[in-house]
Amino acid sequence: MKTVALIPLNSWSASKSRLRGVLYAPERAALARWMAGRVLDAVRDSHTVTAVAVISPGKDVLTWAQMYDVTALRQDQGGLNEGLEQGRRWAMEQGAEALLVLLGDLPHLKPREVASFVAMLPANPDAPGLVIAPDRRERGTNGLLLRPPSGVPFAFGDDSLARHKENALQLGLTPAIFDSNGTSRDIDTPADVRGLLNGGHWSPGQPADVAVPVTRGRARL
Repeated sequence: MKTVALIPLNSWSASKSRLRGVLYAPERAALARWMAGRVLDAVRDSHTVTAVAVISPGKDVLTWAQMYDVTALRQDQGGLNEGLEQGRRWAMEQGAEALLVLLGDLPHLKPREVASFVAMLPANPDAPGLVIAPDRRERGTNGLLLRPPSGVPFAFGDDSLARHKENALQLGLTPAIFDSNGTSRDIDTPADVRGLLNGGHWSPGQPADVAVPVTRGRARL
Protein backbone atom coordinates (compact mmCIF):
# COMPACT_ATOMS: atom_id res chain seq x y z
CA MET A 1 0.00 0.00 0.00
CA LYS A 2 1.37 3.39 -0.98
CA THR A 3 0.97 5.64 2.03
CA VAL A 4 1.89 9.31 1.76
CA ALA A 5 2.53 11.40 4.88
CA LEU A 6 1.58 15.06 4.94
CA ILE A 7 2.87 17.44 7.64
CA PRO A 8 1.29 20.94 7.66
CA LEU A 9 3.43 23.70 9.16
CA ASN A 10 2.93 27.41 9.65
CA SER A 11 5.78 29.79 8.89
CA TRP A 12 8.33 29.76 11.70
CA SER A 13 7.66 33.42 12.50
CA ALA A 14 3.93 32.75 12.95
CA SER A 15 4.27 29.43 14.81
CA LYS A 16 2.96 28.93 18.35
CA SER A 17 1.56 32.43 18.78
CA ARG A 18 -0.25 31.25 21.94
CA LEU A 19 3.14 31.02 23.62
CA ARG A 20 4.00 34.71 23.21
CA GLY A 21 3.70 35.21 26.94
CA VAL A 22 6.41 32.68 27.76
CA LEU A 23 8.76 32.51 24.77
CA TYR A 24 10.31 35.21 22.61
CA ALA A 25 9.75 35.03 18.85
CA PRO A 26 13.13 33.38 18.05
CA GLU A 27 12.48 30.82 20.77
CA ARG A 28 9.04 30.00 19.40
CA ALA A 29 10.54 29.56 15.94
CA ALA A 30 13.28 27.32 17.31
CA LEU A 31 10.73 25.26 19.22
CA ALA A 32 8.59 24.84 16.10
CA ARG A 33 11.59 23.70 14.02
CA TRP A 34 12.70 21.25 16.69
CA MET A 35 9.23 19.71 17.03
CA ALA A 36 8.72 19.46 13.29
CA GLY A 37 12.07 17.75 12.92
CA ARG A 38 11.14 15.15 15.52
CA VAL A 39 7.85 14.44 13.74
CA LEU A 40 9.63 13.98 10.41
CA ASP A 41 12.23 11.72 12.06
CA ALA A 42 9.49 9.55 13.57
CA VAL A 43 7.67 9.25 10.24
CA ARG A 44 10.83 8.43 8.32
CA ASP A 45 12.09 5.91 10.87
CA SER A 46 8.72 4.14 11.01
CA HIS A 47 9.41 2.69 7.53
CA THR A 48 5.68 2.70 6.81
CA VAL A 49 5.32 5.54 4.29
CA THR A 50 6.50 5.82 0.72
CA ALA A 51 6.62 9.62 0.52
CA VAL A 52 6.61 12.57 2.92
CA ALA A 53 5.62 16.15 2.18
CA VAL A 54 5.60 19.34 4.21
CA ILE A 55 3.05 21.95 3.18
CA SER A 56 3.46 25.51 4.41
CA PRO A 57 2.92 29.13 3.38
CA GLY A 58 6.37 29.99 4.78
CA LYS A 59 9.39 30.15 2.48
CA ASP A 60 11.64 29.59 5.48
CA VAL A 61 9.82 26.34 6.28
CA LEU A 62 9.99 25.12 2.69
CA THR A 63 13.73 25.77 2.52
CA TRP A 64 14.15 23.81 5.76
CA ALA A 65 12.00 20.96 4.41
CA GLN A 66 14.12 20.67 1.29
CA MET A 67 17.23 20.40 3.48
CA TYR A 68 15.40 17.65 5.35
CA ASP A 69 15.04 15.82 2.04
CA VAL A 70 11.24 15.75 1.94
CA THR A 71 8.89 17.26 -0.63
CA ALA A 72 8.18 20.94 0.05
CA LEU A 73 4.74 22.18 -1.05
CA ARG A 74 4.03 25.90 -1.07
CA GLN A 75 0.55 26.54 0.33
CA ASP A 76 -1.25 28.87 -2.03
CA GLN A 77 -3.88 30.35 0.28
CA GLY A 78 -6.20 29.80 3.22
CA GLY A 79 -5.64 28.20 6.58
CA LEU A 80 -4.81 24.73 7.84
CA ASN A 81 -7.71 22.86 6.24
CA GLU A 82 -7.24 24.56 2.87
CA GLY A 83 -3.54 23.71 2.96
CA LEU A 84 -4.33 20.08 3.73
CA GLU A 85 -6.77 19.90 0.84
CA GLN A 86 -4.02 21.17 -1.44
CA GLY A 87 -1.67 18.55 -0.01
CA ARG A 88 -4.31 15.87 -0.47
CA ARG A 89 -4.57 16.71 -4.18
CA TRP A 90 -0.79 16.43 -4.49
CA ALA A 91 -0.77 13.05 -2.72
CA MET A 92 -3.45 11.69 -5.01
CA GLU A 93 -1.46 12.87 -8.02
CA GLN A 94 1.44 10.80 -6.66
CA GLY A 95 -0.78 7.71 -6.63
CA ALA A 96 -1.29 7.59 -2.87
CA GLU A 97 -3.57 4.81 -1.68
CA ALA A 98 -3.65 6.11 1.90
CA LEU A 99 -2.92 9.52 3.39
CA LEU A 100 -1.38 10.07 6.81
CA VAL A 101 -1.71 13.58 8.27
CA LEU A 102 0.26 14.46 11.39
CA LEU A 103 0.50 17.88 12.97
CA GLY A 104 3.99 19.25 13.47
CA ASP A 105 3.91 19.87 17.22
CA LEU A 106 4.21 16.29 18.48
CA PRO A 107 7.74 16.14 19.93
CA HIS A 108 7.16 12.89 21.82
CA LEU A 109 6.13 10.96 18.71
CA LYS A 110 8.01 7.67 18.21
CA PRO A 111 8.51 5.64 15.01
CA ARG A 112 6.74 2.62 16.53
CA GLU A 113 3.68 4.79 17.19
CA VAL A 114 3.57 5.90 13.57
CA ALA A 115 3.84 2.26 12.48
CA SER A 116 1.06 1.23 14.84
CA PHE A 117 -1.11 4.11 13.62
CA VAL A 118 -0.75 3.05 9.98
CA ALA A 119 -1.38 -0.60 10.89
CA MET A 120 -4.85 0.28 12.20
CA LEU A 121 -6.33 0.47 8.71
CA PRO A 122 -8.51 -2.52 7.77
CA ALA A 123 -6.52 -5.55 6.62
CA ASN A 124 -8.43 -5.67 3.33
CA PRO A 125 -6.53 -3.20 1.11
CA ASP A 126 -9.73 -2.42 -0.80
CA ALA A 127 -11.68 -1.49 2.34
CA PRO A 128 -12.06 2.21 3.12
CA GLY A 129 -10.92 3.33 6.52
CA LEU A 130 -10.41 6.32 8.79
CA VAL A 131 -8.24 6.39 11.89
CA ILE A 132 -8.19 9.45 14.16
CA ALA A 133 -5.50 10.31 16.70
CA PRO A 134 -7.05 12.72 19.25
CA ASP A 135 -5.22 15.10 21.54
CA ARG A 136 -5.04 14.25 25.23
CA ARG A 137 -8.02 16.49 25.98
CA GLU A 138 -10.05 14.42 23.51
CA ARG A 139 -11.31 17.50 21.73
CA GLY A 140 -8.76 18.14 19.01
CA THR A 141 -7.23 16.00 16.28
CA ASN A 142 -3.47 15.52 16.05
CA GLY A 143 -3.46 12.90 13.31
CA LEU A 144 -5.64 11.41 10.60
CA LEU A 145 -5.19 8.34 8.44
CA LEU A 146 -7.46 8.04 5.43
CA ARG A 147 -7.97 5.32 2.83
CA PRO A 148 -8.68 6.33 0.17
CA PRO A 149 -7.04 9.76 0.52
CA SER A 150 -10.14 11.40 -0.97
CA GLY A 151 -12.32 10.19 1.91
CA VAL A 152 -13.27 12.56 4.72
CA PRO A 153 -13.19 16.39 4.60
CA PHE A 154 -10.62 18.00 6.86
CA ALA A 155 -12.12 19.77 9.87
CA PHE A 156 -9.14 20.83 11.98
CA GLY A 157 -9.80 23.58 14.50
CA ASP A 158 -11.94 23.83 17.62
CA ASP A 159 -13.62 20.52 18.56
CA SER A 160 -12.18 18.88 15.48
CA LEU A 161 -12.40 15.38 16.94
CA ALA A 162 -16.20 15.52 17.06
CA ARG A 163 -16.40 17.08 13.61
CA HIS A 164 -14.11 14.49 12.03
CA LYS A 165 -16.21 11.72 13.58
CA GLU A 166 -19.40 13.33 12.28
CA ASN A 167 -17.97 13.74 8.78
CA ALA A 168 -16.99 10.07 8.76
CA LEU A 169 -20.40 8.86 9.91
CA GLN A 170 -22.09 10.93 7.23
CA LEU A 171 -20.03 8.99 4.68
CA GLY A 172 -20.92 5.66 6.24
CA LEU A 173 -17.53 5.18 7.94
CA THR A 174 -17.01 4.20 11.55
CA PRO A 175 -13.71 5.80 12.53
CA ALA A 176 -11.14 3.96 14.60
CA ILE A 177 -9.36 5.82 17.39
CA PHE A 178 -5.60 5.61 17.84
CA ASP A 179 -4.37 6.75 21.25
CA SER A 180 -0.68 6.94 22.15
CA ASN A 181 1.60 9.12 24.20
CA GLY A 182 3.30 10.63 21.18
CA THR A 183 0.19 11.41 19.16
CA SER A 184 -1.76 12.87 22.07
CA ARG A 185 0.85 15.22 23.58
CA ASP A 186 0.91 18.32 21.41
CA ILE A 187 2.50 21.56 22.62
CA ASP A 188 0.00 24.40 22.87
CA THR A 189 0.16 25.96 26.35
CA PRO A 190 2.73 27.34 28.80
CA ALA A 191 2.22 24.21 30.88
CA ASP A 192 3.17 22.10 27.87
CA VAL A 193 6.39 24.11 27.47
CA ARG A 194 7.17 23.71 31.15
CA GLY A 195 6.83 19.96 30.67
CA LEU A 196 9.45 20.06 27.90
CA LEU A 197 11.79 22.15 30.01
CA ASN A 198 11.40 20.19 33.21
CA GLY A 199 11.76 16.90 31.38
CA GLY A 200 15.01 18.01 29.76
CA HIS A 201 13.64 17.55 26.25
CA TRP A 202 14.25 21.05 24.91
CA SER A 203 15.61 24.41 25.99
CA PRO A 204 15.53 27.86 24.39
CA GLY A 205 18.62 28.57 22.36
CA GLN A 206 19.60 24.97 21.61
CA PRO A 207 20.11 23.85 18.00
CA ALA A 208 16.72 23.20 16.46
CA ASP A 209 17.27 19.51 15.77
CA VAL A 210 19.32 18.53 18.81
CA ALA A 211 18.01 17.68 22.29
CA VAL A 212 20.31 18.78 25.12
CA PRO A 213 20.06 18.89 28.93
CA VAL A 214 17.64 21.60 29.91
CA THR A 215 18.61 25.12 30.87
CA ARG A 216 16.05 27.79 31.52
CA GLY A 217 17.58 30.27 29.05
CA ARG A 218 15.39 33.29 28.54
CA ALA A 219 12.07 31.51 28.69
CA ARG A 220 9.74 33.58 30.81
CA LEU A 221 7.99 30.83 32.67
